[in-house]
Amino acid sequence: MSDALATAHKFEQFVSLHGEDPFVASTVAKMISTRLSKLRKELKTVEQTLARFERRYGKSSDTFLKEYLAGVAGDDMDFIEWSSLITMRERLSSERELLRA
Repeated sequence: MSDALATAHKFEQFVSLHGEDPFVASTVAKMISTRLSKLRKELKTVEQTLARFERRYGKSSDTFLKEYLAGVAGDDMDFIEWSSLITMRERLSSERELLRA
C-alpha cells in the first residue's frame, strides 16, 4: 500500500505544479469507477450472507453485534463469521463512501 500512497503523492505534486492532465484525470476516474463497481459487488455478496444469518437466527445484524460484543451471543463459529462479515461490510462501505466523495 505504501507504493500506492507514494504514487498518489507524486501525482498530487505533479498536478499542483503543472495542472491537471485530462488523460491522467480520465484514467484516475476510470480506476475509481472500477473500484466502486467491485465494491458494490462485494457489498452485495456480504449483505446477502448477512441476510442469511439474520433469517437463521431471527435477529438483525445490529442486534446480534451488540449481543456478541457484550459476550451474550457466545463464540460459535457462525457468530465469529457473522461478526467478521459485519466488520467487512463496515470497511467496504467506508471505502465506497470515501471514493464517492
